Amino acid sequence: MAIGRLSVGIGKKGKASPHAQYIAREGKYAKPSYHEEKLENTGHGNMPKWAEHDPNYLWQMADEHERKNGTTYREHVIALPRELDKNQRHELVKDWIKSEIGDKHAYQYAIHNPPAMDGGEQPHAHIMFSERLIDNIERDPDQYFKRHNSKNPDKGGAKKANTPKMSPDRKAELKAMRDRWEKTCNSHLEKAGRYERISMKSLKEQGIDREPVNLTMVQIQKPEIRQAYINELDAREQAYQAKLDIYRTLNTSPLTELNKQIREQQANEQAKQVDTGLDRPVSTERHTDERERGLQAASSIKSHKLGQGDTGASRAEDKTLTSAPPRDRRPKPQRPVEPTAPPDAFKENRKIFVEYAEKIETTAKAILTSQLKALKDKGAPLLAKCEKLRDNEPLFFGKDKWAKDKQDALKAFDAVKDKHNSLNDKGVTDEHRERAKQHIAKHEPSYHAKAQQAIEILRELSRAKKEDKAKQHGADFHAQQGKTYTGKILQADENGIVQQTRDGTVYHPAMSGVEQGKSYNLENNGSSYNVQQEYEIRKPDKNLDQDRGMVR
Repeated sequence: MAIGRLSVGIGKKGKASPHAQYIAREGKYAKPSYHEEKLENTGHGNMPKWAEHDPNYLWQMADEHERKNGTTYREHVIALPRELDKNQRHELVKDWIKSEIGDKHAYQYAIHNPPAMDGGEQPHAHIMFSERLIDNIERDPDQYFKRHNSKNPDKGGAKKANTPKMSPDRKAELKAMRDRWEKTCNSHLEKAGRYERISMKSLKEQGIDREPVNLTMVQIQKPEIRQAYINELDAREQAYQAKLDIYRTLNTSPLTELNKQIREQQANEQAKQVDTGLDRPVSTERHTDERERGLQAASSIKSHKLGQGDTGASRAEDKTLTSAPPRDRRPKPQRPVEPTAPPDAFKENRKIFVEYAEKIETTAKAILTSQLKALKDKGAPLLAKCEKLRDNEPLFFGKDKWAKDKQDALKAFDAVKDKHNSLNDKGVTDEHRERAKQHIAKHEPSYHAKAQQAIEILRELSRAKKEDKAKQHGADFHAQQGKTYTGKILQADENGIVQQTRDGTVYHPAMSGVEQGKSYNLENNGSSYNVQQEYEIRKPDKNLDQDRGMVR
Protein backbone atom coordinates (compact mmCIF):
# COMPACT_ATOMS: atom_id res chain seq x y z
CA MET A 1 0.00 0.00 0.00
CA ALA A 2 1.07 3.63 -0.52
CA ILE A 3 2.76 5.11 2.55
CA GLY A 4 2.54 8.74 3.61
CA ARG A 5 5.60 10.28 5.24
CA LEU A 6 7.11 13.76 5.06
CA SER A 7 9.75 15.21 7.35
CA VAL A 8 11.57 18.54 7.32
CA GLY A 9 15.16 18.94 8.45
CA ILE A 10 17.89 21.57 8.50
CA GLY A 11 21.63 21.46 7.86
CA LYS A 12 24.30 23.15 9.94
CA LYS A 13 27.45 24.83 8.69
CA GLY A 14 29.84 22.30 7.18
CA LYS A 15 27.11 19.76 6.39
CA ALA A 16 25.61 21.08 3.15
CA SER A 17 28.22 19.93 0.61
CA PRO A 18 28.67 16.40 2.08
CA HIS A 19 24.89 15.97 2.28
CA ALA A 20 24.42 17.11 -1.32
CA GLN A 21 27.05 14.55 -2.37
CA TYR A 22 25.22 11.93 -0.32
CA ILE A 23 21.80 12.46 -1.90
CA ALA A 24 23.32 12.70 -5.41
CA ARG A 25 25.51 9.63 -4.71
CA GLU A 26 28.65 11.51 -5.73
CA GLY A 27 32.23 11.30 -4.50
CA LYS A 28 32.68 8.85 -1.65
CA TYR A 29 28.92 8.17 -1.62
CA ALA A 30 28.87 6.85 -5.20
CA LYS A 31 27.28 3.40 -5.50
CA PRO A 32 28.30 0.75 -8.05
CA SER A 33 25.83 0.12 -10.87
CA TYR A 34 24.93 -3.31 -9.49
CA HIS A 35 24.04 -1.97 -6.04
CA GLU A 36 20.47 -2.75 -4.98
CA GLU A 37 19.74 0.81 -3.89
CA LYS A 38 19.02 2.68 -7.12
CA LEU A 39 19.45 6.40 -7.77
CA GLU A 40 16.34 6.95 -9.89
CA ASN A 41 16.61 10.66 -10.69
CA THR A 42 18.51 13.81 -9.73
CA GLY A 43 18.11 17.46 -10.59
CA HIS A 44 18.55 21.07 -9.48
CA GLY A 45 17.18 24.50 -10.25
CA ASN A 46 17.19 28.24 -9.48
CA MET A 47 20.97 28.13 -8.95
CA PRO A 48 23.09 31.31 -9.02
CA LYS A 49 25.02 31.69 -12.26
CA TRP A 50 28.27 30.62 -10.60
CA ALA A 51 26.65 27.30 -9.54
CA GLU A 52 24.40 26.51 -12.49
CA HIS A 53 26.67 23.78 -13.85
CA ASP A 54 27.93 22.55 -10.48
CA PRO A 55 25.19 22.66 -7.82
CA ASN A 56 27.53 21.32 -5.15
CA TYR A 57 29.53 24.55 -5.46
CA LEU A 58 26.55 26.41 -3.95
CA TRP A 59 26.60 24.14 -0.91
CA GLN A 60 30.39 24.41 -0.61
CA MET A 61 30.10 28.19 -0.51
CA ALA A 62 27.25 27.94 2.03
CA ASP A 63 29.47 25.81 4.28
CA GLU A 64 32.27 28.34 3.92
CA HIS A 65 30.42 31.67 4.21
CA GLU A 66 27.33 31.09 6.38
CA ARG A 67 27.54 32.10 10.04
CA LYS A 68 28.94 29.54 12.46
CA ASN A 69 25.52 28.96 13.99
CA GLY A 70 23.67 29.49 10.70
CA THR A 71 21.57 27.09 8.64
CA THR A 72 23.02 26.10 5.29
CA TYR A 73 19.96 24.31 3.88
CA ARG A 74 16.50 22.93 4.59
CA GLU A 75 15.40 19.53 3.39
CA HIS A 76 12.19 17.63 2.69
CA VAL A 77 12.47 13.85 2.96
CA ILE A 78 9.34 12.32 1.42
CA ALA A 79 8.20 8.72 0.97
CA LEU A 80 7.01 8.16 -2.60
CA PRO A 81 4.32 5.62 -3.55
CA ARG A 82 5.74 2.43 -4.98
CA GLU A 83 2.49 2.10 -6.95
CA LEU A 84 3.81 4.76 -9.35
CA ASP A 85 6.58 3.92 -11.80
CA LYS A 86 9.92 5.68 -12.02
CA ASN A 87 8.79 8.43 -14.41
CA GLN A 88 5.51 9.04 -12.56
CA ARG A 89 7.39 9.44 -9.28
CA HIS A 90 9.72 11.93 -10.92
CA GLU A 91 6.78 14.00 -12.17
CA LEU A 92 5.28 13.94 -8.67
CA VAL A 93 8.51 15.28 -7.13
CA LYS A 94 8.84 18.03 -9.76
CA ASP A 95 5.19 19.01 -9.18
CA TRP A 96 5.85 19.26 -5.42
CA ILE A 97 8.97 21.38 -5.97
CA LYS A 98 7.04 23.68 -8.28
CA SER A 99 4.28 24.27 -5.72
CA GLU A 100 6.42 24.47 -2.56
CA ILE A 101 9.69 26.04 -3.75
CA GLY A 102 8.79 27.54 -7.10
CA ASP A 103 11.32 30.12 -8.23
CA LYS A 104 12.03 31.42 -4.71
CA HIS A 105 14.98 29.22 -3.65
CA ALA A 106 17.93 27.37 -5.17
CA TYR A 107 17.32 23.64 -4.79
CA GLN A 108 18.72 20.19 -5.52
CA TYR A 109 16.87 16.87 -5.32
CA ALA A 110 17.41 13.14 -5.71
CA ILE A 111 15.12 10.11 -5.74
CA HIS A 112 16.48 6.97 -4.05
CA ASN A 113 14.90 3.53 -4.35
CA PRO A 114 16.41 1.00 -1.91
CA PRO A 115 14.83 -2.42 -1.30
CA ALA A 116 12.23 -2.55 1.46
CA MET A 117 12.19 -5.22 4.17
CA ASP A 118 9.25 -6.92 2.42
CA GLY A 119 11.24 -7.27 -0.78
CA GLY A 120 9.43 -4.47 -2.64
CA GLU A 121 10.56 -0.98 -3.53
CA GLN A 122 11.08 1.81 -1.00
CA PRO A 123 11.29 4.99 -3.12
CA HIS A 124 11.80 8.31 -1.38
CA ALA A 125 12.94 11.80 -2.32
CA HIS A 126 15.49 14.17 -0.77
CA ILE A 127 14.81 17.82 -1.64
CA MET A 128 17.31 20.28 -0.18
CA PHE A 129 17.07 24.01 -0.78
CA SER A 130 18.78 27.19 0.33
CA GLU A 131 16.83 29.51 2.62
CA ARG A 132 18.27 32.46 0.72
CA LEU A 133 15.55 34.09 -1.40
CA ILE A 134 16.10 34.83 -5.08
CA ASP A 135 15.71 38.56 -5.82
CA ASN A 136 17.36 38.73 -9.28
CA ILE A 137 20.36 40.63 -7.89
CA GLU A 138 23.63 39.11 -9.08
CA ARG A 139 26.03 38.46 -6.21
CA ASP A 140 29.32 36.59 -6.02
CA PRO A 141 29.58 33.71 -3.50
CA ASP A 142 31.17 35.91 -0.84
CA GLN A 143 28.35 38.50 -0.95
CA TYR A 144 25.54 35.98 -1.54
CA PHE A 145 25.75 34.63 2.02
CA LYS A 146 26.32 37.95 3.84
CA ARG A 147 23.74 39.54 6.09
CA HIS A 148 20.86 41.07 4.15
CA ASN A 149 20.79 44.85 3.78
CA SER A 150 17.13 45.90 3.71
CA LYS A 151 17.94 49.53 2.79
CA ASN A 152 20.43 48.65 0.04
CA PRO A 153 19.76 45.03 -0.99
CA ASP A 154 22.40 45.13 -3.74
CA LYS A 155 25.08 45.80 -1.11
CA GLY A 156 24.13 42.94 1.20
CA GLY A 157 23.50 39.24 0.92
CA ALA A 158 20.39 37.43 -0.27
CA LYS A 159 17.60 37.58 2.29
CA LYS A 160 16.77 34.50 4.32
CA ALA A 161 13.19 33.25 4.51
CA ASN A 162 13.46 31.55 7.89
CA THR A 163 11.72 34.10 10.08
CA PRO A 164 11.76 33.04 13.76
CA LYS A 165 8.62 31.14 14.77
CA MET A 166 7.27 29.63 17.96
CA SER A 167 7.01 25.85 18.26
CA PRO A 168 3.18 25.77 17.87
CA ASP A 169 3.50 27.80 14.66
CA ARG A 170 6.13 25.43 13.31
CA LYS A 171 3.92 22.42 14.06
CA ALA A 172 0.92 24.03 12.39
CA GLU A 173 3.06 24.88 9.36
CA LEU A 174 4.33 21.29 9.11
CA LYS A 175 0.80 19.88 9.43
CA ALA A 176 -0.43 22.16 6.65
CA MET A 177 2.51 21.07 4.47
CA ARG A 178 1.69 17.40 5.07
CA ASP A 179 -1.93 18.03 4.12
CA ARG A 180 -0.77 19.63 0.87
CA TRP A 181 1.46 16.64 0.17
CA GLU A 182 -1.44 14.24 0.75
CA LYS A 183 -3.55 16.07 -1.83
CA THR A 184 -0.70 16.32 -4.36
CA CYS A 185 0.32 12.67 -4.01
CA ASN A 186 -3.25 11.32 -4.18
CA SER A 187 -3.88 13.48 -7.24
CA HIS A 188 -0.99 11.78 -9.03
CA LEU A 189 -2.15 8.33 -7.92
CA GLU A 190 -5.60 9.06 -9.32
CA LYS A 191 -4.08 10.39 -12.55
CA ALA A 192 -2.11 7.12 -12.90
CA GLY A 193 -5.33 5.10 -12.55
CA ARG A 194 -4.39 3.68 -9.16
CA TYR A 195 -6.94 3.09 -6.42
CA GLU A 196 -4.40 3.42 -3.56
CA ARG A 197 -4.32 6.63 -1.53
CA ILE A 198 -2.07 7.96 1.23
CA SER A 199 -3.18 9.58 4.46
CA MET A 200 -0.98 11.91 6.48
CA LYS A 201 -3.28 11.57 9.48
CA SER A 202 -2.34 9.41 12.45
CA LEU A 203 -4.16 6.12 13.06
CA LYS A 204 -5.95 7.76 15.96
CA GLU A 205 -7.14 10.63 13.73
CA GLN A 206 -8.36 8.05 11.20
CA GLY A 207 -10.30 6.19 13.91
CA ILE A 208 -8.17 3.04 13.57
CA ASP A 209 -7.62 1.22 16.84
CA ARG A 210 -4.27 -0.56 16.37
CA GLU A 211 -0.58 -0.03 16.86
CA PRO A 212 1.40 1.35 13.91
CA VAL A 213 3.12 -1.43 11.98
CA ASN A 214 6.02 0.76 10.88
CA LEU A 215 9.06 1.49 13.02
CA THR A 216 9.42 4.90 14.61
CA MET A 217 12.53 7.00 13.99
CA VAL A 218 13.62 6.33 17.58
CA GLN A 219 13.45 2.58 16.95
CA ILE A 220 15.23 2.86 13.61
CA GLN A 221 18.12 4.66 15.30
CA LYS A 222 18.65 1.79 17.74
CA PRO A 223 21.90 0.02 16.76
CA GLU A 224 20.44 -3.48 16.85
CA ILE A 225 17.51 -2.56 14.57
CA ARG A 226 19.68 -0.57 12.17
CA GLN A 227 22.21 -3.40 12.04
CA ALA A 228 19.47 -5.92 11.31
CA TYR A 229 18.34 -3.77 8.39
CA ILE A 230 21.91 -3.39 7.13
CA ASN A 231 22.39 -7.16 7.34
CA GLU A 232 19.19 -7.64 5.37
CA LEU A 233 20.42 -5.26 2.65
CA ASP A 234 23.77 -7.06 2.52
CA ALA A 235 22.04 -10.43 2.18
CA ARG A 236 19.84 -9.12 -0.63
CA GLU A 237 22.85 -7.60 -2.38
CA GLN A 238 24.68 -10.92 -2.22
CA ALA A 239 21.64 -12.77 -3.51
CA TYR A 240 21.40 -10.27 -6.36
CA GLN A 241 25.02 -10.91 -7.31
CA ALA A 242 24.37 -14.65 -7.27
CA LYS A 243 21.40 -14.17 -9.63
CA LEU A 244 23.61 -12.18 -12.00
CA ASP A 245 26.04 -15.10 -12.13
CA ILE A 246 23.19 -17.46 -12.99
CA TYR A 247 21.90 -15.13 -15.71
CA ARG A 248 25.36 -14.83 -17.23
CA THR A 249 25.64 -18.62 -17.34
CA LEU A 250 22.19 -19.04 -18.83
CA ASN A 251 22.83 -16.43 -21.50
CA THR A 252 25.69 -18.58 -22.86
CA SER A 253 23.73 -21.84 -22.71
CA PRO A 254 21.67 -23.66 -25.41
CA LEU A 255 18.94 -23.84 -22.79
CA THR A 256 18.25 -20.12 -23.22
CA GLU A 257 17.81 -20.44 -26.98
CA LEU A 258 15.38 -23.36 -26.54
CA ASN A 259 13.29 -21.36 -24.05
CA LYS A 260 13.22 -18.47 -26.52
CA GLN A 261 11.81 -20.77 -29.19
CA ILE A 262 9.15 -22.06 -26.79
CA ARG A 263 8.11 -18.50 -25.86
CA GLU A 264 7.88 -17.48 -29.53
CA GLN A 265 5.78 -20.54 -30.35
CA GLN A 266 3.37 -19.79 -27.49
CA ALA A 267 3.14 -16.11 -28.49
CA ASN A 268 2.31 -17.09 -32.10
CA GLU A 269 -0.44 -19.45 -30.94
CA GLN A 270 -2.03 -16.77 -28.75
CA ALA A 271 -1.83 -14.26 -31.63
CA LYS A 272 -3.65 -16.74 -33.92
CA GLN A 273 -6.45 -17.04 -31.34
CA VAL A 274 -6.91 -13.26 -31.32
CA ASP A 275 -6.98 -13.13 -35.14
CA THR A 276 -9.67 -15.84 -35.36
CA GLY A 277 -11.80 -14.07 -32.73
CA LEU A 278 -11.57 -16.82 -30.16
CA ASP A 279 -12.32 -15.42 -26.75
CA ARG A 280 -10.78 -18.20 -24.70
CA PRO A 281 -7.29 -18.72 -23.34
CA VAL A 282 -5.01 -21.61 -24.17
CA SER A 283 -5.85 -24.44 -21.80
CA THR A 284 -3.68 -24.78 -18.75
CA GLU A 285 -3.16 -28.46 -19.48
CA ARG A 286 -1.83 -27.89 -23.01
CA HIS A 287 0.33 -24.97 -21.86
CA THR A 288 1.84 -27.08 -19.07
CA ASP A 289 2.39 -30.10 -21.34
CA GLU A 290 4.23 -27.94 -23.87
CA ARG A 291 6.47 -26.53 -21.17
CA GLU A 292 7.17 -30.00 -19.79
CA ARG A 293 8.09 -31.29 -23.26
CA GLY A 294 10.33 -28.25 -23.80
CA LEU A 295 12.07 -28.69 -20.46
CA GLN A 296 12.52 -32.42 -21.05
CA ALA A 297 14.17 -31.63 -24.37
CA ALA A 298 16.30 -28.97 -22.70
CA SER A 299 17.47 -31.38 -20.02
CA SER A 300 18.98 -33.62 -22.72
CA ILE A 301 21.20 -30.80 -24.01
CA LYS A 302 24.66 -30.92 -22.50
CA SER A 303 26.70 -27.76 -22.10
CA HIS A 304 30.27 -27.63 -20.88
CA LYS A 305 29.29 -24.48 -18.99
CA LEU A 306 26.50 -26.06 -16.96
CA GLY A 307 27.23 -28.81 -14.47
CA GLN A 308 24.78 -31.21 -12.83
CA GLY A 309 24.21 -28.75 -9.99
CA ASP A 310 23.52 -25.90 -12.40
CA THR A 311 20.71 -27.78 -14.16
CA GLY A 312 18.35 -27.50 -11.21
CA ALA A 313 19.06 -23.80 -10.86
CA SER A 314 18.47 -23.34 -14.58
CA ARG A 315 15.06 -25.04 -14.44
CA ALA A 316 14.15 -22.77 -11.54
CA GLU A 317 15.09 -19.73 -13.62
CA ASP A 318 13.09 -21.02 -16.63
CA LYS A 319 9.87 -20.24 -14.76
CA THR A 320 10.74 -16.56 -14.93
CA LEU A 321 12.11 -16.65 -18.47
CA THR A 322 9.05 -18.22 -20.11
CA SER A 323 6.00 -16.17 -21.04
CA ALA A 324 3.24 -15.37 -18.57
CA PRO A 325 0.65 -18.14 -18.08
CA PRO A 326 -2.82 -17.80 -19.71
CA ARG A 327 -5.79 -16.33 -17.90
CA ASP A 328 -7.16 -19.77 -17.02
CA ARG A 329 -5.06 -20.49 -13.95
CA ARG A 330 -6.80 -23.57 -12.51
CA PRO A 331 -4.26 -25.39 -10.34
CA LYS A 332 -2.90 -28.70 -11.54
CA PRO A 333 -1.35 -31.17 -9.09
CA GLN A 334 2.43 -31.01 -9.25
CA ARG A 335 5.25 -32.52 -7.34
CA PRO A 336 6.52 -30.13 -4.66
CA VAL A 337 9.85 -28.59 -5.54
CA GLU A 338 12.21 -27.94 -2.68
CA PRO A 339 13.39 -24.32 -2.76
CA THR A 340 17.10 -23.87 -3.18
CA ALA A 341 18.75 -21.02 -1.34
CA PRO A 342 20.71 -18.65 -3.63
CA PRO A 343 24.48 -18.77 -3.19
CA ASP A 344 25.96 -16.30 -0.73
CA ALA A 345 27.92 -13.84 -2.89
CA PHE A 346 30.24 -12.90 0.00
CA LYS A 347 30.99 -16.54 0.78
CA GLU A 348 31.45 -17.41 -2.88
CA ASN A 349 33.88 -14.57 -3.50
CA ARG A 350 35.59 -15.21 -0.18
CA LYS A 351 36.08 -18.83 -1.25
CA ILE A 352 37.62 -17.69 -4.56
CA PHE A 353 39.90 -15.29 -2.67
CA VAL A 354 41.05 -17.97 -0.20
CA GLU A 355 41.75 -20.42 -3.03
CA TYR A 356 43.67 -17.71 -4.88
CA ALA A 357 45.70 -16.87 -1.75
CA GLU A 358 46.51 -20.57 -1.24
CA LYS A 359 47.53 -20.85 -4.90
CA ILE A 360 49.81 -17.84 -4.49
CA GLU A 361 51.44 -19.45 -1.42
CA THR A 362 51.86 -22.78 -3.20
CA THR A 363 53.35 -21.10 -6.27
CA ALA A 364 55.60 -18.90 -4.11
CA LYS A 365 56.91 -21.99 -2.28
CA ALA A 366 57.58 -23.65 -5.62
CA ILE A 367 59.52 -20.57 -6.74
CA LEU A 368 61.55 -20.65 -3.50
CA THR A 369 62.24 -24.38 -3.93
CA SER A 370 63.38 -23.73 -7.48
CA GLN A 371 65.74 -20.98 -6.31
CA LEU A 372 67.21 -23.19 -3.57
CA LYS A 373 67.73 -26.03 -6.05
CA ALA A 374 69.46 -23.69 -8.50
CA LEU A 375 71.83 -22.56 -5.75
CA LYS A 376 72.53 -26.17 -4.76
CA ASP A 377 73.28 -27.02 -8.38
CA LYS A 378 75.55 -23.99 -8.59
CA GLY A 379 77.34 -24.84 -5.36
CA ALA A 380 77.90 -28.55 -6.12
CA PRO A 381 80.77 -28.08 -8.66
CA LEU A 382 82.32 -25.39 -6.45
CA LEU A 383 82.35 -27.83 -3.52
CA ALA A 384 83.81 -30.56 -5.73
CA LYS A 385 86.57 -28.14 -6.82
CA CYS A 386 87.35 -27.30 -3.19
CA GLU A 387 87.59 -30.99 -2.27
CA LYS A 388 89.77 -31.72 -5.31
CA LEU A 389 92.18 -28.92 -4.44
CA ARG A 390 92.25 -30.07 -0.84
CA ASP A 391 93.19 -33.62 -1.84
CA ASN A 392 95.87 -32.54 -4.37
CA GLU A 393 98.20 -30.32 -2.40
CA PRO A 394 101.60 -30.04 -4.21
CA LEU A 395 104.73 -31.21 -2.41
CA PHE A 396 107.21 -28.58 -3.56
CA PHE A 397 106.41 -26.31 -6.48
CA GLY A 398 103.22 -24.27 -6.99
CA LYS A 399 102.09 -24.20 -3.36
CA ASP A 400 101.32 -20.48 -3.45
CA LYS A 401 99.12 -20.80 -6.54
CA TRP A 402 97.41 -23.87 -5.06
CA ALA A 403 96.67 -22.03 -1.82
CA LYS A 404 95.22 -19.05 -3.76
CA ASP A 405 93.10 -21.30 -6.00
CA LYS A 406 91.80 -23.18 -2.97
CA GLN A 407 90.97 -19.95 -1.16
CA ASP A 408 89.15 -18.53 -4.20
CA ALA A 409 87.16 -21.73 -4.67
CA LEU A 410 86.24 -21.79 -0.98
CA LYS A 411 85.09 -18.15 -1.12
CA ALA A 412 82.95 -18.84 -4.18
CA PHE A 413 81.40 -21.87 -2.53
CA ASP A 414 80.79 -20.01 0.77
CA ALA A 415 79.07 -17.15 -1.10
CA VAL A 416 76.64 -19.58 -2.76
CA LYS A 417 76.19 -21.48 0.51
CA ASP A 418 75.47 -18.28 2.50
CA LYS A 419 72.95 -17.12 -0.11
CA HIS A 420 71.27 -20.54 -0.01
CA ASN A 421 71.10 -20.57 3.78
CA SER A 422 69.81 -16.98 3.96
CA LEU A 423 67.12 -17.67 1.38
CA ASN A 424 66.12 -20.85 3.20
CA ASP A 425 65.97 -19.12 6.59
CA LYS A 426 63.77 -16.26 5.29
CA GLY A 427 61.38 -18.69 3.61
CA VAL A 428 58.60 -17.34 1.38
CA THR A 429 58.75 -13.54 1.16
CA ASP A 430 56.52 -10.88 -0.40
CA GLU A 431 58.87 -10.87 -3.39
CA HIS A 432 58.07 -14.54 -3.95
CA ARG A 433 54.35 -13.87 -3.66
CA GLU A 434 54.56 -11.01 -6.15
CA ARG A 435 56.37 -13.27 -8.62
CA ALA A 436 53.73 -15.94 -7.98
CA LYS A 437 50.96 -13.47 -8.88
CA GLN A 438 52.78 -12.56 -12.09
CA HIS A 439 53.22 -16.26 -12.91
CA ILE A 440 49.48 -16.97 -12.38
CA ALA A 441 48.47 -13.91 -14.42
CA LYS A 442 50.69 -15.01 -17.30
CA HIS A 443 49.87 -18.72 -17.38
CA GLU A 444 46.26 -18.67 -16.06
CA PRO A 445 44.85 -15.29 -17.19
CA SER A 446 41.16 -16.23 -16.86
CA TYR A 447 41.60 -17.56 -13.32
CA HIS A 448 43.64 -14.48 -12.39
CA ALA A 449 40.91 -12.17 -13.74
CA LYS A 450 38.25 -14.09 -11.80
CA ALA A 451 40.27 -13.77 -8.58
CA GLN A 452 40.83 -10.03 -9.10
CA GLN A 453 37.09 -9.54 -9.62
CA ALA A 454 36.36 -11.42 -6.38
CA ILE A 455 38.89 -9.27 -4.51
CA GLU A 456 37.29 -6.09 -5.86
CA ILE A 457 33.80 -7.25 -4.80
CA LEU A 458 35.05 -8.12 -1.30
CA ARG A 459 36.70 -4.69 -1.02
CA GLU A 460 33.48 -2.98 -2.04
CA LEU A 461 31.45 -5.02 0.46
CA SER A 462 33.96 -4.22 3.21
CA ARG A 463 33.97 -0.53 2.32
CA ALA A 464 30.17 -0.39 2.28
CA LYS A 465 30.01 -2.17 5.63
CA LYS A 466 32.42 0.34 7.16
CA GLU A 467 30.50 3.30 5.76
CA ASP A 468 27.24 1.86 7.07
CA LYS A 469 28.83 1.46 10.50
CA ALA A 470 29.96 5.08 10.37
CA LYS A 471 26.42 6.22 9.48
CA GLN A 472 25.06 4.05 12.30
CA HIS A 473 27.13 6.09 14.76
CA GLY A 474 26.14 9.41 13.19
CA ALA A 475 29.41 10.04 11.32
CA ASP A 476 29.77 11.17 7.72
CA PHE A 477 32.37 8.57 6.79
CA HIS A 478 34.70 5.86 8.13
CA ALA A 479 38.42 6.49 8.72
CA GLN A 480 40.63 5.22 5.88
CA GLN A 481 43.93 3.45 6.23
CA GLY A 482 47.00 5.62 5.70
CA LYS A 483 45.27 8.90 6.54
CA THR A 484 45.54 11.25 9.51
CA TYR A 485 42.51 13.04 10.94
CA THR A 486 42.67 16.15 13.08
CA GLY A 487 39.89 17.59 15.20
CA LYS A 488 37.77 17.48 18.31
CA ILE A 489 36.35 14.20 19.64
CA LEU A 490 32.55 14.35 19.72
CA GLN A 491 32.00 10.81 21.02
CA ALA A 492 34.31 8.22 22.59
CA ASP A 493 33.03 4.99 24.13
CA GLU A 494 33.17 1.25 23.69
CA ASN A 495 31.19 1.54 20.43
CA GLY A 496 33.78 3.72 18.73
CA ILE A 497 34.98 7.29 18.29
CA VAL A 498 33.39 10.11 16.28
CA GLN A 499 35.71 13.01 15.44
CA GLN A 500 34.88 16.41 13.94
CA THR A 501 37.32 17.21 11.13
CA ARG A 502 37.59 19.83 8.42
CA ASP A 503 35.97 17.44 5.92
CA GLY A 504 33.12 16.33 8.20
CA THR A 505 32.65 13.83 11.02
CA VAL A 506 34.71 10.64 10.83
CA TYR A 507 34.24 7.34 12.68
CA HIS A 508 37.18 5.44 14.25
CA PRO A 509 37.07 2.07 16.02
CA ALA A 510 37.13 2.18 19.81
CA MET A 511 40.55 2.76 21.37
CA SER A 512 41.89 3.66 24.80
CA GLY A 513 43.48 6.97 25.71
CA VAL A 514 41.15 9.14 23.62
CA GLU A 515 38.83 11.41 25.59
CA GLN A 516 35.64 13.13 24.47
CA GLY A 517 35.87 16.91 24.12
CA LYS A 518 39.62 16.98 23.41
CA SER A 519 41.38 17.42 20.07
CA TYR A 520 43.68 14.77 18.59
CA ASN A 521 45.68 13.78 15.53
CA LEU A 522 44.56 10.21 14.78
CA GLU A 523 46.65 8.37 12.18
CA ASN A 524 45.09 5.16 10.84
CA ASN A 525 47.82 2.62 10.07
CA GLY A 526 45.41 -0.20 9.34
CA SER A 527 46.01 -2.54 12.28
CA SER A 528 46.99 0.26 14.69
CA TYR A 529 46.64 3.99 15.35
CA ASN A 530 49.13 6.73 16.15
CA VAL A 531 47.44 9.03 18.67
CA GLN A 532 48.69 12.54 19.39
CA GLN A 533 46.73 15.01 21.50
CA GLU A 534 46.61 18.63 20.38
CA TYR A 535 47.34 21.22 23.06
CA GLU A 536 46.41 24.87 22.94
CA ILE A 537 49.29 27.29 23.41
CA ARG A 538 48.16 30.05 25.80
CA LYS A 539 49.03 33.57 24.75
CA PRO A 540 50.65 35.85 27.36
CA ASP A 541 47.63 38.17 27.42
CA LYS A 542 45.12 35.34 27.90
CA ASN A 543 44.20 34.38 31.45
CA LEU A 544 42.28 31.46 32.93
CA ASP A 545 39.15 33.56 33.44
CA GLN A 546 38.92 34.10 29.69
CA ASP A 547 39.34 30.36 29.13
CA ARG A 548 36.42 29.68 31.43
CA GLY A 549 34.26 32.31 29.79
CA MET A 550 34.31 34.59 32.85
CA VAL A 551 34.17 38.35 32.49
CA ARG A 552 35.18 40.52 35.42
